Amino acid sequence: MEASGWDLNSLCSSVVKVYSDFTDPNYALPWQMQRQGSSTGSGFIVHPASGGKERIIITNAHCVAWNNRLHLRKHGSPIKYPARVLAVAHECDLAVLTVDNDEFWADTQGLLFGDIPALQDGVIVLGYPRGGDNLCITSGVVSRVDVNTYAHSNAALLCVQIDAAINPGNSGGPALKEGRVVGVAFQGCEASAAQNVGYIVPWNVVNHLFTDLKRHGKYTGFPAAGVLFQPLENECMQQK
Repeated sequence: MEASGWDLNSLCSSVVKVYSDFTDPNYALPWQMQRQGSSTGSGFIVHPASGGKERIIITNAHCVAWNNRLHLRKHGSPIKYPARVLAVAHECDLAVLTVDNDEFWADTQGLLFGDIPALQDGVIVLGYPRGGDNLCITSGVVSRVDVNTYAHSNAALLCVQIDAAINPGNSGGPALKEGRVVGVAFQGCEASAAQNVGYIVPWNVVNHLFTDLKRHGKYTGFPAAGVLFQPLENECMQQK
């Protein structure tokens, strides 16, 4: 099966399942920790031409938050490889991982990034949502490009809304257009609030993280103007 000249099967080989064992802090009793939990998410290997660095995997920050232990499993393989975090950008809900085992990187190419998609562009989302253990593929179109609130950090950043299904476990998986990554799946809407609404982190935001890592060796965040404002829709309030 091909997507605009790209072999979809080879693209799937770069998508991984993320296994995280974590212990959340206890803010009411800060000298104690909460009970250990576990979760799964998705991620993908980044091509060096896009990431500027070899052997890196992108996933969501909320997939690896407060982790004690991380493992990654490649598509079609039963082996779980220990992974470690290189950088976390909680503000934009992204994290960069790597695996020290050379065996993990055998026969992997990584995915290239494309530009921000336009409205009504078709996208394919790859990931490992709940309800099964194998890779899941869903498709949809771009519904909206707008600044929205990222649930993990409550920061308002650029994001892309799509109508492809993004369920728990899809987080960190790639959204592809014509074989290139145009975003990273990171959140959706509850079925009671809205249907067929999912959000992806666009390339512009991901590239900001990569640029920080190249220049500073760490994530330094997004700049802020340091001013507050409010919309003045009332005509009386608009008068000087």
